[in-house]
Amino acid sequence: MAQSSSLHNHSLLMAAAGGPQKQGADIIAKASALELRQMMTPGQGDLIDAYAEGLLSYLVFDGMQNVNNSQPPSLLEPLEKAEISSDVLYLASRSQILLEVVRNRAFAYDIDNEGKIVRVVANYKGGGSESLEREPADIELSSHSGLELGPHTEAPYWCSFNSENGHSPAPSTLILSALWNPLKEPTTIIPIDSVLQSIGAINALALTSKSFKFTRSDSFVDEKGEDGNGVSILDYSASNGFAIRYNSYRFSVVEDAPIMIRDSYSKFISAMGSAQHEKIVLNQNTAVLINNYRSLHCRDVIKDNRRLLVRLFGYCMKAAPIVLNESPMIVKG
Repeated sequence: MAQSSSLHNHSLLMAAAGGPQKQGADIIAKASALELRQMMTPGQGDLIDAYAEGLLSYLVFDGMQNVNNSQPPSLLEPLEKAEISSDVLYLASRSQILLEVVRNRAFAYDIDNEGKIVRVVANYKGGGSESLEREPADIELSSHSGLELGPHTEAPYWCSFNSENGHSPAPSTLILSALWNPLKEPTTIIPIDSVLQSIGAINALALTSKSFKFTRSDSFVDEKGEDGNGVSILDYSASNGFAIRYNSYRFSVVEDAPIMIRDSYSKFISAMGSAQHEKIVLNQNTAVLINNYRSLHCRDVIKDNRRLLVRLFGYCMKAAPIVLNESPMIVKG
């Protein structure tokens, strides 16, 4: 109860001050996280440390306080209003504190989500089971739509821990929480360890070759971001182990890739289908941190257009991005 109350009170204060996008929010989040860590049991601390060291595919926080005890609205408010609503800012602030608990720092890319740290994940662009009142003809393939999103890690896909060729690495963590989830629609997580064990060392090694390409993400800012060519799906280093970068609806094999690479890629796709799938149902008193280096995540078509999640990205201590602004932390994508 003391942990929940401390987190709740600090989240309220951060939200009232403007949330994660405000200068200095990172300092408040770090201090709040330190206080929370000091309240944790040894068992909780061990789990936190294991995640912070990159040993876990995901970590669930549960038993937190609700932000709003009312029923979901009949329709979501416009995206521009939702992003700055007190409830969303509360969940975002709480998420930033939880990122700091696992020694991750919240950030945003300059090329993605208009440079905003807080991403509202909801069906504003169409494609769900129920059509919107003004359903567009062309549906954006992003978390602002209701479309099914197949197994993927979060973009960008150039590199994992260290910046390369002017690009910052992929996020270390994404944290998701839910303001509304009336039908208890799950987020599915696929730990990569079981996939790699299934395909074997030779096929995993093939995925480290720069034989793959990807298309530009729809959530990128207009005229920023680009397609990628000659990238790997897996990175490996002695200090960090394996890290995955992949998107089932954006990645493919380059045209001149040898048959062995194509065969390994096919086995990888097949293994994902039969791998362990963990389904996490989010609500206001839960949050999930997903290790973007060690797991993929996906979702089905959105069935209830009132479903609204809040997402933040985090960088672990090993990540070395190209920092454009320190507070809030904005990096070059």
